[in-house]
Amino acid sequence: MPILSSWSARVLILATVLACASGGGTTTSRTSPTRITRYEIAGSNASNAYELISRLRPDWLRRQATASVSGGVVRSQSVLVYLDRQRLEDLNALKTISAGGIESAEWIDASRVQTVLADVPSGPIAGAIVIRTR
Repeated sequence: MPILSSWSARVLILATVLACASGGGTTTSRTSPTRITRYEIAGSNASNAYELISRLRPDWLRRQATASVSGGVVRSQSVLVYLDRQRLEDLNALKTISAGGIESAEWIDASRVQTVLADVPSGPIAGAIVIRTR
């Protein structure tokens, strides 16, 4: 019997070690391409929202060319900015928002902007950056 007990103890220890190694820590290190969390904000050392987004999700700030041509001119798509459900003027407004007061930031895809946000202007839209403060 001592051999069986020793073998059982080893299996139990191995199972415990594997369970501890696979759980827990990975959830905080995962990032979403469409969301910036408070945890990421705290670790960014950014001073304002523009700096935060340019470091963590630079694609959000890029205006993409649109396929529509208006009067022979290719128009670029706008990136809308919302702070606590209020639409701001443009991307430069992000420079006035302190990163320390941000709870989260989210990218809303152009296909969802009209249904998710209010006060959406007409014209080509790449998407929207939605900032929520504490």
